[in-house]
Amino acid sequence: MSSSVSAIAGRPDRKFADWVATGGSRDLPAWIRDGVGSADPDRCWSPGPGMHAAEWVIGDQRLRSVVVDGAATMTAEGFEAATRLAYRTLLSDVPHDHLLRAWNFIPRINDPADRSADADGRSGDRYMVFNAGRFKAFHDVYERPPWFPVASGVGHAGDDLVLHLLHGDGDPRPVDNPRQVLPVDYSARFGDLPPAFIRAAKVRGVEGASILVSGTASVVGEDSLHSDSFERQLEETLDNLETVIASCEPGVVPADLEDWLVYLPEPAFEDRVREAVGRRWPGHRIVLAFRAQRLCRPELLVEIECAGRGSERTS
Repeated sequence: MSSSVSAIAGRPDRKFADWVATGGSRDLPAWIRDGVGSADPDRCWSPGPGMHAAEWVIGDQRLRSVVVDGAATMTAEGFEAATRLAYRTLLSDVPHDHLLRAWNFIPRINDPADRSADADGRSGDRYMVFNAGRFKAFHDVYERPPWFPVASGVGHAGDDLVLHLLHGDGDPRPVDNPRQVLPVDYSARFGDLPPAFIRAAKVRGVEGASILVSGTASVVGEDSLHSDSFERQLEETLDNLETVIASCEPGVVPADLEDWLVYLPEPAFEDRVREAVGRRWPGHRIVLAFRAQRLCRPELLVEIECAGRGSERTS
C-alpha cells in the first residue's frame, strides 16, 4: 500500500486483510452464493496436475469453478500457461451465448512479472500475465469471440488462482460504458493482450438478477483518476455505475440493483462508502458487502460490482 493511501486512511501502513478465495460458493456475492448454498458440487474433475474443477447446477444455470494450486510462485511464463489451461477448462463445452458472469481471484495480482523466466520478455505485473492467458484461452475456445462475459478481477491473500464462471441460457446482451474505453481496446500500457471482459450485461432468467455489472472503478477512458483521493475515486466510480446501468436500462439507477460487493484495499474506507451511497440514494435498499482485497491497478482504492432486477424491482 502506498504511503499516500495510508495517509488518506488516517492510519499507518498495514497488511491487506487475509481474505482467501477457496473455489467454493463463499467466494461469491450473495445473489449467486445463496443459489448454491452448502450443496456439494454436482461434478468434480482434475483438468491437469495441480488443477481442480467443480460445477454446481443452479436451476437453468451452472456455476463452474477452477482452482490452480500454487499459482503465486509460478514464473510469468508458467502462470500464463496455467491461466490459459484453467480458462479453457472454465469455458469448455459452454456455448458462447451462455457466458454470463466470471469472477477471478488472482494471487500477488500487483507483483512484478518474473521477466527473467519469461521467454517473451514481458514487463508489467502478474495481472497483465493473467490477462494474456485469459485472452488466449477465449480465442482457443471461440476463435474470434464477439464479446466477453461480465467479470471482476481482484487479488486475494492465498497462493492459488481461483476462477468462477456462471453460465447458462440467459441470452446476455453486452452493454458498454460510454465514459470508458472498451477493455479489449486498451493500449499496450496495460499489457500485451487486453483484459477479456465487458462492462455490463442485460440477461434473462437469472435468479435475482437481470442486470449484471462488472467490477467498476475510477477509470475514465482507460486512465485511472484521482490516485490521491479516496472520496474523488469513489464519486467517479459511482458516476461510472450510474452511466453503465442507465445504458443497460434507461431510468434504472444503481440503487435499483440491490446486491453490491465492494472491494477495498483499505478496510477503513468502508464507512465512507456507506455514507456516499446514502447521500446519493437516500432510503436505498442496497445490501452492501465489503471485502479487503487488492485491485487490478495498485493506484485504485475502490471497486464495486453489482447485480439486481432493474425494472422488475421498480415497476
